[in-house]
Amino acid sequence: MGARLTDTAVAATIKTAKRRGAPAWKHESRGRGAGALSLKAGTGGRAHWYYRYSEDRKNRYVPIGPYGTGADEFTLQAARVECDRLAAKRADVPAGDLRGHLALQEAARDAEHRRQLREAKEAPERSLHALMLAYADALEAKGKPAARDVRGMTRLHVAEAFPAYADAPAREFTRRQAVEVVRRLVERGNGRTAGKLRSYLRAAFALALRAESDPAAPAKMLGFGIEANPIADTAAMPQFNRTRSRALAESELRALWARLTATDTPSALAIRLSLLLGGQRFEQLLRARVADFDAEAATLTLYDPKGRRTEPRAHVLPLGKEAAELVAARAAAAKAATVAHLFPADADRSLDPRTVSKFLQIVRRAMLAANEAADFQLADLRRTCETRLAERGVSKDLRAQIQSHGLGGVQDRHYDRYEYLKEKRAALDAWAAWLQTKPAANVVAIKKPRARKVAA
Repeated sequence: MGARLTDTAVAATIKTAKRRGAPAWKHESRGRGAGALSLKAGTGGRAHWYYRYSEDRKNRYVPIGPYGTGADEFTLQAARVECDRLAAKRADVPAGDLRGHLALQEAARDAEHRRQLREAKEAPERSLHALMLAYADALEAKGKPAARDVRGMTRLHVAEAFPAYADAPAREFTRRQAVEVVRRLVERGNGRTAGKLRSYLRAAFALALRAESDPAAPAKMLGFGIEANPIADTAAMPQFNRTRSRALAESELRALWARLTATDTPSALAIRLSLLLGGQRFEQLLRARVADFDAEAATLTLYDPKGRRTEPRAHVLPLGKEAAELVAARAAAAKAATVAHLFPADADRSLDPRTVSKFLQIVRRAMLAANEAADFQLADLRRTCETRLAERGVSKDLRAQIQSHGLGGVQDRHYDRYEYLKEKRAALDAWAAWLQTKPAANVVAIKKPRARKVAA
């Protein structure tokens, strides 16, 4: 059981099962007391993964999923990740009976779903405001950062601006009313906000419609009595989807780095870490926990909830010397304060990206006053890193792996935490070394143009 599985061994096991006409098993130990990753090959050429552990001197098996590279299948590396997750979960289960614990959880979920269905039938008319808050709760349950945005926009631009619409049953909300709500923002010059509000309204109604026939949809979205999506037929507003293209020049980036290294505030450290790691999203970086830091492997795992994935995708980042020291110091401080997050706001919450943005605004104003940079925003730093990485010869595919974007293939849906790790480490080590070198003699700060003389 101690031998490490390989794809070759898996293929051989499948062939053996077909040839002998009997199931064949292969096992890989995941460490002392942690159980094993087990493969069961059937006679028909298919194989399934299981997490195996011992309980009362008997082997227990928890299904992981079929072997393969399809959308609902697990590669060897993906199965290892899931096996380790189940092993960690079992460590917290009373008496170590993971299979029984999972069965009880499933029964409890079914009972709760039935209870919520009964409550939904007893309250057929629910307000537009309640619908939007339920949608925000559904996003939050999936770890989507947009949940906060939905609540804020609902309060400002629906509940406060149109209280009669907000308090009325959601099923009575019309296309004309939706246009009125969105038009108010357009006429005030807030086209981008108008487009986002329209998208949130449309998504909320779509989820409520789907919940009636989809058991996987949140039960909170049931009972609104919605039969059509009133926002679906309203015009989209692509003219307001402005894409920024600002990327800091080398001199600007180095000036910013110098100012960031002059202070050790949590916001400054978060920006420094994001830059050292190639421009990570602050929504994900700030949610990182002490448990996501592997000091032995020198890695930090972030979780990417973007897109339509039901579970956040693990995004494993190798840490160079300075990044590892920074994260280790944050982890030590968090443990001393008995908090879970590397960048905590308080005992339960992580630092808000808006707090980091406000800090950067102070730095930006100082840089503008010193002629060190043109105007920029926090969102420009990620684009800056990708631009500079490209200039330094880092391929598009590797940049995508570093920044966790555009990864929609089968392998990426069941993420292999070791894939590209060596390449990412080499690229980020070189990037960090470049970032921390002194500017070349021909790199100068941005200067304001001379004022023209005006004839008297």
